[in-house]
Amino acid sequence: MKSSLFGFDFTRYSQLGAYLDGCMRKKRILIIDNESIALASARQILQSDGYEVFSHPKGFTATEVARQLVPDLILLDVNRPDMTGEKLFAVLRANDTTRDIPVVFWSTDREEIVRASAKRFGARGYVIKGSIALLRQCVAQVVGEGTLHSNSGTSPRTGGGGATY
Repeated sequence: MKSSLFGFDFTRYSQLGAYLDGCMRKKRILIIDNESIALASARQILQSDGYEVFSHPKGFTATEVARQLVPDLILLDVNRPDMTGEKLFAVLRANDTTRDIPVVFWSTDREEIVRASAKRFGARGYVIKGSIALLRQCVAQVVGEGTLHSNSGTSPRTGGGGATY
């Protein structure tokens, strides 16, 4: 039965309101990285771009944080001492709550290694640490525009690369 008063469908209004609230809230990004300098740098950059940024240093408990937060994007450090990024990615994909959250691999490894790993595991993209412009571009493409473009390339200033799939 519809909730209506004088022909006005409040059910539709509440669904529209929920949709608009989702569009207007800041996009949430969870950074999973144990390197404090890289973490602080990425946090500062992404917060200045208007994102709500959360961070967590430990792989084993990061899945619980992701389940509670349900971010719009997870920026995942691939080289972790406690659990590899690939293994953590598999754990996130195995959970119903976190399965569909876009994940971008983030690493200091050579670009071809990170690119191959991101493609093999099905991550939404990758960014080489230190490439500020490509970090911003990749995050904006994944959470902002909703359309993904392959823009692998090298930054003239940092030498780092990145792409979204």
